[in-house]
Amino acid sequence: MRMARCSRFFVTILTCIAFTAMQIPFKAFAQNAAQAEVLFKEGKDLIGQGKFAEACQRLAASYKLDPQPNTELLQGLCYTKLGKTASAYNAFIDAASALPKGGDAQKYANDQAKALESQLLKVRVKFQPVIPQGVAMRFDDETKTRDKDFADIDIALDPGDHDLFVTAPGKHDYTKHFKLDTSSSPHDLIVNMTDKTQEEIDKEKQQGGGGQIIVEKPETSWSTVKTLGLISMIVGGAGLALGVIFLGVDISNISTAGTSNPNDCPTQPNPDTCTRALNAAKNLDFPLMVTGLVAGGVFLVAGIVMFVVGGNVTKAPEKPAAAKLRVMPAPWVGPQGAGVGLVGTF
Repeated sequence: MRMARCSRFFVTILTCIAFTAMQIPFKAFAQNAAQAEVLFKEGKDLIGQGKFAEACQRLAASYKLDPQPNTELLQGLCYTKLGKTASAYNAFIDAASALPKGGDAQKYANDQAKALESQLLKVRVKFQPVIPQGVAMRFDDETKTRDKDFADIDIALDPGDHDLFVTAPGKHDYTKHFKLDTSSSPHDLIVNMTDKTQEEIDKEKQQGGGGQIIVEKPETSWSTVKTLGLISMIVGGAGLALGVIFLGVDISNISTAGTSNPNDCPTQPNPDTCTRALNAAKNLDFPLMVTGLVAGGVFLVAGIVMFVVGGNVTKAPEKPAAAKLRVMPAPWVGPQGAGVGLVGTF
């Protein structure tokens, strides 16, 4: 009976620890999924009301919180209603690749994408006389840049006004505003980047630019709370291991005694051995087991929480120390006389 109680206690402790630890990341995920579902329903209702611009905004926010193919499917429909053919096409293609194969939803997404292909408006970026080394280009508010492999190929964009931004080492930044419509597609964008002068390059190097803006990244390290959380998890793991060890010792002593009831020892083949084993189990093994499991569980859970919420600390880059003033006397002799002057670094 004693062994059964110990086993149940051990399993209960481990279950509580595991459940608590799992709730930490799942809680944030569940919150994102719930908020995404609210935004998805709002976007769907707005589409039904014909408010496509607001619907697209809700659906885009929902997809950022919880990327789901059904959200992309509705985004494709929403962008189509707004005349954003390229955005709609990309949404339908992405949704079709993630939806269940052979299903009605995937077939609908593929059909919609195919219907939009003939309506896509395209541009080609052409460099003259040659493509600069290390070129990077982007359209509008794109966060990812395109390299030289995107030159001289068709790039689908939504109808309307656009801006092209191009950078390359040793070249002046290039910007071009253009309007894309059915009468100008495919539209060739001729880019002729001019060289920077040696004086401009040298000036950028002195300023730390080197042709590009270089931001010195601050040094990031674990916060004290996060570090203490790791230490607490290690201590908790050691405590749990200790508790498991003494659980095994406790079970072993009870097994050696042949009973968990001290009153039954006189009836055992070796009463003295039975008494010593049960005394060890009661006075040493069981208290150490409980202490190790309880304390280890508390430290482990506390450590996980501290490690997750502790975050990092950022140390601002140190400014270079100012040059020290060095001055020393120096004698001098000239045709008109002699004296002592000061020389050094100012």
